[in-house]
Amino acid sequence: MSVDYAERAARYWDAADRAYRDGDPAYGDELAEAAAQCEAWAHEDLTGRRAG
Repeated sequence: MSVDYAERAARYWDAADRAYRDGDPAYGDELAEAAAQCEAWAHEDLTGRRAG
């Protein structure tokens, strides 16, 4: 089973937005960092190249 990193990134972005709205910027930052990492992995899966 493969992981859909783009889908996972979208879920992390949504959760980060909720954390920011709920007044928890530290948790929002943590979730945003996870989302960005998932986006990098999705790019690698799509292109076969490691992101920058």
